[in-house]
Amino acid sequence: MFKKNDLNRVAFEFNSLVTETIVLLSSDLQRHQILVRSDLEEPLSQVIGDRIQLQQVLVNLITNAIESMATKDGPRILDVKSSVNKGGGIKVSVADTGTGIDSHDVGRIFDPLFTNKLDGMGMGLSICRSIIEAHSGCIWVTQNQPEGAIFQFVLSSDRAMSAGT
Repeated sequence: MFKKNDLNRVAFEFNSLVTETIVLLSSDLQRHQILVRSDLEEPLSQVIGDRIQLQQVLVNLITNAIESMATKDGPRILDVKSSVNKGGGIKVSVADTGTGIDSHDVGRIFDPLFTNKLDGMGMGLSICRSIIEAHSGCIWVTQNQPEGAIFQFVLSSDRAMSAGT
């Protein structure tokens, strides 16, 4: 769906993109009384990539987290973290205290047309995976404890990319 040569690649600081995305979605977060905790490691190397597409990944992951938490009682916490990954890349984590993902669905959650939402089309996470892979990254999901889901992805930084050339 997304190819590496279709990207509008620029170097940018990823934490600023995370902050902008949280601000963009702040009204939904407030409406559903979700506490946002961000732990953005500084300094991160810059990422070289398509800023708009990578923001779409963050929007989709955070929106899914909001929807997962909106219908349940109890604490509603969104944790967004960034850190330096092995090899100099960056790792981003979006964790929620929502309904989580059934263990038998974890292996297919990124498949096209798979959804566990009543009104879902099953394209959002598939598109996220395509975008991350087009950026030479990887994305995965695990269960959050005691409840919810943790979506994580890794991207190469400009330092890691220049070391590989």
